[in-house]
Amino acid sequence: MDPQRTLPERRIDGSTDGSLIRRIDRDALAWAIDAALLRPDAAADDLVDCVEECLSLGVKALCVLPRQLRRARSLVDSAGGGLDLCGVVDFPLGSHSTEEKVAEARRLINAGADELDAVINLGWLKSRRLDELRRELDALRRIASSKVLKIIVECPLLDADEAAMAAELCLDAGVDYVKTGTGTRGAATTEHVFILRSAVGSSLDVKAAGGIRSLRDAAVMFEAGANRLGTSSAARIIAEHDELNQGRRK
Repeated sequence: MDPQRTLPERRIDGSTDGSLIRRIDRDALAWAIDAALLRPDAAADDLVDCVEECLSLGVKALCVLPRQLRRARSLVDSAGGGLDLCGVVDFPLGSHSTEEKVAEARRLINAGADELDAVINLGWLKSRRLDELRRELDALRRIASSKVLKIIVECPLLDADEAAMAAELCLDAGVDYVKTGTGTRGAATTEHVFILRSAVGSSLDVKAAGGIRSLRDAAVMFEAGANRLGTSSAARIIAEHDELNQGRRK
């Protein structure tokens, strides 16, 4: 891996002519969405409502706080399944030790997580402590085993070279997804997505998260190279898709 390599020349302005929006299949759209209930004030009733909504929408997964994962597992299983549950590791800072991250990942898997979204250690990345980052990513990959592992690289706090370097480390570690950010430090941009996609090619999936609140937002992220979206606006996005298609049928 060459930290000084030159990234491809391309800029994406976040606009779309609407053709992609019109081509998006509803089931494929829902299957690409990770709904999120990660507010620190999320209560038990909020979780029940969110699980019911996600099941009715047919989204792929729901990301919840560690304290709510076991309850979410019970709710989904009682409903007959049909929704993956994602646990967040060291969210949103990513500053815990590797041992603490691995222990939390183990607890989440034992509580019923199907997927893990783990935050990378940004201090190590920025100070080029790459061997420590590699060991951490390898440890998370081992503990996740067959579970889907997404690594959050927090693009809003990185320059293009740093984001690409993080993505390449994720590629080397054999994780499943590289994710633009937690959504707590700024919105995902199409440039973030393009940088990550350029670094990993077709070998890894790319998840965009942060500020994705409309069908148009979803479309431009897909256009930039994302194939999973993290959002707390799943119902709105799918409702916009349904309204658009209902209008076309009239």
